Amino acid sequence: MFYEKYGGIFMESKSNGLIIKGSMDNENVSRSVKETFEWGSSLFFAFSVCFFITIFIMFFTVSGESMLPTLHDGDKLLINKFMYTPQKGDIVTIDSNERLNKNIVKRVIATPGDTFKIDYDNHEVYVNGQVLNEDYIYEPTVSRGDGAIPNNVLITVPEGHVIVLGDNRNHSADSRYSVIGLVSHNKIYGRAFAINWPLDRIRLF
Repeated sequence: MFYEKYGGIFMESKSNGLIIKGSMDNENVSRSVKETFEWGSSLFFAFSVCFFITIFIMFFTVSGESMLPTLHDGDKLLINKFMYTPQKGDIVTIDSNERLNKNIVKRVIATPGDTFKIDYDNHEVYVNGQVLNEDYIYEPTVSRGDGAIPNNVLITVPEGHVIVLGDNRNHSADSRYSVIGLVSHNKIYGRAFAINWPLDRIRLF
């Protein structure tokens, strides 16, 4: 009986043939290094995803029906909160804990420098002198809130603020109420860009 080395593998020679006796040390080391690298890569990827979500994404659950028909009570939203500047038409989440003890979701109607008014008698909203084509609202604007935005009074939106309204216009606490009023940019968490639950309502905005 004797041993011979074939390509890093020690073989035991017998009269009835060759039997593998040793281990492939180099291959084992290579396999271990590869597995360690793959494990480390997976861990790094998972950490990166968590970091990305924490920095850029916020989760929000709709409470109430103030954004019907666009959003339903219980919808789960994904919010982009990274370096966000409000734009007209965006659906945004707002920090209103100090006044309402909860966060709210509304639509941005007017941004800094815009002129804005509501003609409640004719159920029309004007921005920069133009009547908005609001195909997203649940019903025509009738409710005047508590008078924070008087009938047919032209308002110029100041720097750093926006006017927000709910799509369910007559059942929404929004800029028509003094408790909300003009919303400061620093009270806006970010823009809703998707419904991710329930399954039958998944969509992008």
